[in-house]
Amino acid sequence: MRKIISEFIVCLFSLSAFAAESDSSVVFKASFLKNELQSYEISRTLYSLQKKDTTSYERICFRADVYVKDSTENYNVLLWRFSKFSINTDDQQLKQLIELAKPVEISCRISKPGVLMEFLDGEKVSTCLEEALPQVLAPFANQQGSIAHAQVARIYDMRETLETLMLRSVNLFLQVYGLGYTLGEIVDVPTEVNSQFTSKPIKGITRKKLTKIDSDNHLAILSSATFLDNNELKRALKEYLHLDSIPQGYFNQENMGSVVMDLATSWPLWTFEQRETKTGDNKYGELVEIQYIPYEKPSVK
Repeated sequence: MRKIISEFIVCLFSLSAFAAESDSSVVFKASFLKNELQSYEISRTLYSLQKKDTTSYERICFRADVYVKDSTENYNVLLWRFSKFSINTDDQQLKQLIELAKPVEISCRISKPGVLMEFLDGEKVSTCLEEALPQVLAPFANQQGSIAHAQVARIYDMRETLETLMLRSVNLFLQVYGLGYTLGEIVDVPTEVNSQFTSKPIKGITRKKLTKIDSDNHLAILSSATFLDNNELKRALKEYLHLDSIPQGYFNQENMGSVVMDLATSWPLWTFEQRETKTGDNKYGELVEIQYIPYEKPSVK
């Protein structure tokens, strides 16, 4: 997986790549059929490194079944069913919390090209851990002290993380629809990026590039990378850390992503969004992935 990501980024900044096909283009337009169903694995990985040693690792994973519930002349309604939640962590309370998570269904309305119009019942994500939370918090009812309070805070943070991730995955899934790109052309889009080391978003530019069109296999790859305003980043970082100056090369944040689209079906096969922050010898990262699960026909005995 890391090799694929690296190849996308190399391709993104190679301006001469696919120059012979620079007149080719793709418009990402949904052509979903009513009652169509596709399944995906969604994951979010948090990691930290000190030099080359991994100092922390946490991975949340769940399944998303995406069903085209309704299709009209002006819009489609997608029903998302999230289930089979799991987490890789040493924190036993968080393990228990995620193991008790209940399946959730939410719906969204999208335009015919596939642009997200609205969540119809996005608040339902809060029901996922509604029953689990009291069970996991029960042992802390009579506990005092900073350790117990910190653990309770982590449990509530995990609830917010999971609920946000479900909604975020829908936005990430639909991000390219309704947009067109020319092969090899770079498109710059103004953006603002949040950082755990600053108190407010930092302005920047997201650079997008259609890096490949595979006509034989009906695939297209769109890659992106975000570049922050260095002066604004340093100013915000000094305020957050209460420092007079930031050493050259001490802090760096990288944001990258990619979408692999099946042009024949208009369903994405793989999407990722990665953020890495470097402070001195330490690196903190987040990787969100949405990966297509091929349909497996039940065996007949």
